[in-house]
Amino acid sequence: MKGARLNWGRAALVSLPFFALTLFWQAYDYVVPLILSRHYHLGTTPYSIVMSIDNVIAMIFLPLFGILSDRISGRLGRRTPLILVGTAGGVAGLFLMNLEDARAVAGEARIVPFLLFLLIAVFFMSLHRSPSAALAADCFIRPQRTMANAILNLMAGIAGVLFGVVGRMLIVERGDVPVFSGCLAFVMIAMLAATAVYLAAVRENRFVDEVKRQNERLGLIDEKTDAARKTPVRLTPAERRSLLLILGSVLFIYMGYNGFHTHYTNYLVAHLKMSASWTGPYLLEVGVGMLMMVPGAFITSKLGRRKSSLVGVAACVVGYLGASTVTSAHPEGLYLWFLIAAMGFPLFAINLGPMVLELGRDSDSGRYMGYYYAAVTGAQIVTPTLASLFINAYGYRVIGLYGAACTALALLAMLPVRHGDVKLSFLRAFQDSTAVDD
Repeated sequence: MKGARLNWGRAALVSLPFFALTLFWQAYDYVVPLILSRHYHLGTTPYSIVMSIDNVIAMIFLPLFGILSDRISGRLGRRTPLILVGTAGGVAGLFLMNLEDARAVAGEARIVPFLLFLLIAVFFMSLHRSPSAALAADCFIRPQRTMANAILNLMAGIAGVLFGVVGRMLIVERGDVPVFSGCLAFVMIAMLAATAVYLAAVRENRFVDEVKRQNERLGLIDEKTDAARKTPVRLTPAERRSLLLILGSVLFIYMGYNGFHTHYTNYLVAHLKMSASWTGPYLLEVGVGMLMMVPGAFITSKLGRRKSSLVGVAACVVGYLGASTVTSAHPEGLYLWFLIAAMGFPLFAINLGPMVLELGRDSDSGRYMGYYYAAVTGAQIVTPTLASLFINAYGYRVIGLYGAACTALALLAMLPVRHGDVKLSFLRAFQDSTAVDD
């Protein structure tokens, strides 16, 4: 049946706002700590507080912005207006930060204006995180959302690689002072270019209408996919329990992931006695994780979302546990454990968001993506400090055990989940449609 198979080009196009968003955060997380410490001479604690501002803003506003996007209706669609406003405001804030940083490099450091522009950039980029992710769900029928989310994550990975390869190369040293103007200019141009291509190529309302027609043609209409119903769905007690368990699993997974990776460089230097420039295991993890996104979606089509997530989480538990056994005598052992974790990570990264969305109505997907990202952000707020308490007591070797323990809790939270997979009747209708030649 024509139109039942995933439109790969469309999946890439609707992922462009998330690509731009990821590029911004890659630059922000890498450059801003260096600006605060090297140009404004803030100590570790003050700049760590500044770097937590984006997570606090996200916790407060991501669900609200998701709900706001659900309620917008207009010529550009529901998500596109917030994507455009968010990108424009984020780029403007980053541009002003760059100007103020240039003044600091020239010897006229004014921390208050810089922090004000930082708040502007962070606020506007938080404006469209939930809408950007919800857009990828809006433009595809429910059985296709794991694959669409895999493309979304792949585009985010490409943004990370692009910044690592090009953005960091544009950072120059003047004397002992790093200058980030070229790097930030590249990020802003790339964000605007991605958004311009998105605006030129994507017609959100038309794509959503096509999804509605596909649902009708495939017999996938129920109370949650019926576009005419606009009120938020009332979850059954069992669905509510599954939603909370999935969000709890997301929280614990990213507590383990961020707890390990936040302290990874110090683990490398202090525990393994390696240079911080030893990037081999990290690049292996990033590369394999990207390459596994689409194969992970095909695995999900055979196992289902819940079972695939369980396999992926279990692999990460093994990877983190293995990392805790690596010593300075044989640091190359890290390659094996990073490989295992990297093969597991995509299996839940591409599935947990669609599982959350499956519980809500298509008309309130922004709300549910807001819940998902609030759980991710909660982990980012809690875990660096919590992990540091264990590091202070037991040394950097413990971050592998910490990551494994948190991820094992995510595994336990996922076991009782009974909702979030594609409904069997929907899956059969979809499989029947794709088995017929065009």
